[in-house]
Amino acid sequence: MASVLSLFAWGVLLINTLMLALFALVVVRYRRKTQAINRVRLIAGPLSILVTVGATLGSLYLSEFGELSPCRWCWIQRVFMYPLAVVLVIAWLTRDRHVRRYAVPLSLMGVAASIWHYLLQHVPSLSDAKSCSLTTPCSVTYIEKFGFITIPWMAGSVFALVLILLIGFRSREGRIG
Repeated sequence: MASVLSLFAWGVLLINTLMLALFALVVVRYRRKTQAINRVRLIAGPLSILVTVGATLGSLYLSEFGELSPCRWCWIQRVFMYPLAVVLVIAWLTRDRHVRRYAVPLSLMGVAASIWHYLLQHVPSLSDAKSCSLTTPCSVTYIEKFGFITIPWMAGSVFALVLILLIGFRSREGRIG
């Protein structure tokens, strides 16, 4: 399982790097910006699907094969990630022009839950929050790679990347990509 967790951590580092590059592409002005944005639009939909389906399968792997019991905040993040993956797949297949109406709120609530869960793990005064159980505490960090990547960081990274792709790379038809 250690090698799979390392693979997940390297994937999240890649997602974080990509997210920063895409954010910079959206906000920084330069001459060939339109060409670069158009190139990203071509892969924005499939990339959104890839990362959300990957995150869904990864969370199932951690609980079913890695035998990590999800805490309440892990479940809340799953409540937003699983439907987000399904919504994005259906929207891509049906060429839904209004997918942002459903996907942006799911991503926003998911990133908020991920941030709160990450804070529960790293801020000692929050670690005794009443929303978590004694059997599966939310403040326990089961996985930590590179000194900062935990399960909520992984989920939050996916939610944030999807938000950037949904908001920053809208096609003329209104679809993702």
